[in-house]
Amino acid sequence: MVTRRLLQICSAILYNCNLISDLPAKYINSDFCVPGLNCRYCPASVAGCPLNFMQRLFADGLAHLPLRVLCWLLLLALAFGRFICGWLCPFGLVQDILDKIPVPKIKKNEWTRRLSYLKYVFLAVFVVAVPLGYHLAGKRFMAFCHWVCPNLPFSNFLMTLSTGGGIRPYMFLNYRFAILAAVIILSVFLFRPFCRFICPLGAFYGLFNKIALLSVKLDESKCVHCNACLRTCKMDIRKVGDHECISCGDCKAACKFGAIRFGWEKKQ
Repeated sequence: MVTRRLLQICSAILYNCNLISDLPAKYINSDFCVPGLNCRYCPASVAGCPLNFMQRLFADGLAHLPLRVLCWLLLLALAFGRFICGWLCPFGLVQDILDKIPVPKIKKNEWTRRLSYLKYVFLAVFVVAVPLGYHLAGKRFMAFCHWVCPNLPFSNFLMTLSTGGGIRPYMFLNYRFAILAAVIILSVFLFRPFCRFICPLGAFYGLFNKIALLSVKLDESKCVHCNACLRTCKMDIRKVGDHECISCGDCKAACKFGAIRFGWEKKQ
């Protein structure tokens, strides 16, 4: 857990190191994106956001598909899967911290499992269909970034504070800040609501979870089906390593039979 938290903090700092120096921006190609959710419109951001890149693929038209962008996204997905969500996403770190606030929690149930499929709707509609529809109409529009993503107002708010700028009422009087406020409040009572129900990036990475190099794997020959892993996990998994698993490692620590390992670990 300590290692995961340190890596989350380091990722958040590295993703936004332009706050300290503009040196990285001079050497990082504009077609490069960081692995986790991190607003590309924030001046501190060192590179783009994968979700913004995905929207660009459709907003610019498939006829102009930049293969290096697509290859980079597929490489991230095949190498890490939702390991990125659990270990390398700054917005995931924010939700993890809020989850530590000691209040009664809403535990996962059949309804949260059903709601977990909503993020695939967000992926299909706001990342693929709407940007592509605008492109066919002769316009360019990043639907998820401009309509849904709570990381945009969150990044702007943090940048304003870090640079000593004044907080103005208009920053709070818009629906995207309302989405951010709802996610923050829910995160206190419900584990990672944005990751579980909304994030299209998690939906995309989840499609590659079973074959990703760094994902959690289950050794069926050692599993006794005690379900300790399922009870321990706060995500809406139905099986270790499925599309909802963020490879946090809690299930591995709970398993007394050594049936769970990370992908790079050799079978005993």
